[in-house]
Amino acid sequence: MTVRQSISRTDAAYQRWLASVTDDVVAGGVIVYCLESLPERNTTYEIGAWLTGYLMIGQEGDRGFFLRCDDGGGPVFRGDLGGLGEVDLDVAAPGFEVWLRSGFALPADPEPDLPPTADVYVGGIPVDGVQLLVRARKLLRVDWRFGDLRGLLAAQPFLAVRSAHLYALRRDLEYAPELRPYLLYATDHGLEAVWPPDRDEGSRSGGAVRW
Repeated sequence: MTVRQSISRTDAAYQRWLASVTDDVVAGGVIVYCLESLPERNTTYEIGAWLTGYLMIGQEGDRGFFLRCDDGGGPVFRGDLGGLGEVDLDVAAPGFEVWLRSGFALPADPEPDLPPTADVYVGGIPVDGVQLLVRARKLLRVDWRFGDLRGLLAAQPFLAVRSAHLYALRRDLEYAPELRPYLLYATDHGLEAVWPPDRDEGSRSGGAVRW
């Protein structure tokens, strides 16, 4: 199915809007594509290959916005570009017209279930993972001496920061995926990962990390 064929099978409100614009619309961090941009965007990200039956109508950073091409209405979906498929989508708006009336507002991301502050530990880095520990040093803004790093690796889990702001640390980990399995915070029940383990296929399972 070509992009133009896909458009003809999308939400009628979307088709009317698309016919009314001549340029991409930018609203906050969202770009909603005009007709001229749709073929290139959908081809570049190979939407037809990994998300058959959907049209990518917009983008916000590394996330795309999608409509089903099923001769009906339906929600506006959002998903990470390059995701695995339909199972990875969540609903950004109940319909295109609702999204349009909102000014293409972004739905709020759910906050992880974290306390505001807690002591943060480093644990589980391989004993030869000095470079990972160097990256953790920079992320956590601590001043461990480089000559002590191998000793710290041998002493895991070790206390890295007292009363760290966990929400800020969680946001920092968005840009440091290699450190997500190794930064833990103290609870009454042991140590738990700051980054929710079920977010990453390769992370520890089970949620809590006890030592």
